[in-house]
Amino acid sequence: MSDTHVTPSTSRSAELYDLAASELAGGVGSGTRSHRSGYLPVPVFVRSGQGAHITDEDGNDFIDYVMGQGPLILGHRPPAVIDAVTETLRERGSLFSLAHDLEGQAAAAVTERMPSIDLLRFGNSGTECVQYAIRFARSFTGREKILRFEGHYHGWSDAIHWSGHPGPAEWGPADAPTPAPGSNGMPPAVASTLIIGTWNDTAALERIFAEHGSEIAAVITEPILGNCGAIMPAPGYLERMRELATDAGALLIFDEVLTGFRIARGGAQEMFGITPDLTVLAKALGAGVPVAALGGRRDIMEMVNDGRTMHGGTYNSSPLVCAAVIAAAGVTGAPGFYDDLDARGRRLANGLVEAATAAGVEASWSGTGGLFQLWFAPEPPRDYRTAIGIVGQSPFPVLYAGLRERGVLIQPPQEGLFLTSGAHTDADIDRTLEAAAAAMPAVAEAIERGAVGPTGGVR
Repeated sequence: MSDTHVTPSTSRSAELYDLAASELAGGVGSGTRSHRSGYLPVPVFVRSGQGAHITDEDGNDFIDYVMGQGPLILGHRPPAVIDAVTETLRERGSLFSLAHDLEGQAAAAVTERMPSIDLLRFGNSGTECVQYAIRFARSFTGREKILRFEGHYHGWSDAIHWSGHPGPAEWGPADAPTPAPGSNGMPPAVASTLIIGTWNDTAALERIFAEHGSEIAAVITEPILGNCGAIMPAPGYLERMRELATDAGALLIFDEVLTGFRIARGGAQEMFGITPDLTVLAKALGAGVPVAALGGRRDIMEMVNDGRTMHGGTYNSSPLVCAAVIAAAGVTGAPGFYDDLDARGRRLANGLVEAATAAGVEASWSGTGGLFQLWFAPEPPRDYRTAIGIVGQSPFPVLYAGLRERGVLIQPPQEGLFLTSGAHTDADIDRTLEAAAAAMPAVAEAIERGAVGPTGGVR
């Protein structure tokens, strides 16, 4: 098939960006939508979304694999969720800050399918619920230190946003990474409450627990490293983490903000057969409606009952978000939903590798069908530092630009993700693979010219 694409217009998006920048810091509402994150030549200004597609303000149609960075497990404007939310808004209202029946129904929709959750509380973002998970762990154990891993993302709070994306100048030795703040403005004293580990290194994990086990309140991990291209856990690694935490009297927190309700009916903990003590959920939980949750063992979660371990929030479990959770769980809980999602995503991932290989480019992929990344390397990385080495030599921005020109939108950073949904069809996958095959020769050329790295020669 000949490649007859025409570079899509971005003039209206550029105009809107300039207009917004006069009132909105940076011209966009989050750094992940900006030039800094690779959205070149201008950020994408969306007019509307439907199913697996979005239309931008210039009238361009894209097959969307950004999927709201994870929440849109059912695609844009899923009828069941839209109907439930609009009916609730029309018939009952948007917010009470009082108890209502939908809270318990939404909680049951979660506990019924998440193996480790006896009780839960709802919140509004993954960042918020990670904060609560840390508080609960410290309250329950009477300890202070939190073990987290280099390259993982657990939200932007001062308490945990350390060593998420450190560079070689700040990350320290591999066997004892230095806590590196994820932003200016974070108190250096917080670093003393954290231990930074190298993920997927069992020997290093054992050494940390041998030296600090009695101080550790909790170890928190993404069970699949979604913050850095869906790196999978090494065989036995999460199992050993579970054992070490139990032996030390520490809690195991799974941050399933990305993986929960996305990769399997019971999330990553069901996929890997691991039972954490606490779980954080968000993103796909509400299928596009902002909601998060913290849940876990009954004896831990019951600490809120007398108020000494505080959990609160004006907007928690509003009728709108509870209606969304119930409706989304009804659709994703249908027989075969995750089998179909995984199969379609794997066909896309394997097809992208084949398209790269056909163009003479080494490639591999990591993750699952619902959440994966393409790596321009013979095999995927096993940890953050290996991944950054690949990113530094990657022509991925060229692929992003080539796909965007051909009506396919992905996250620009190499360490980002392809996110599929129940709305993606076989025809969408076919069209994406055609676009990838047409874009890959430019990727090969960029490698030959040495135009690789964070910008990949794209300006």
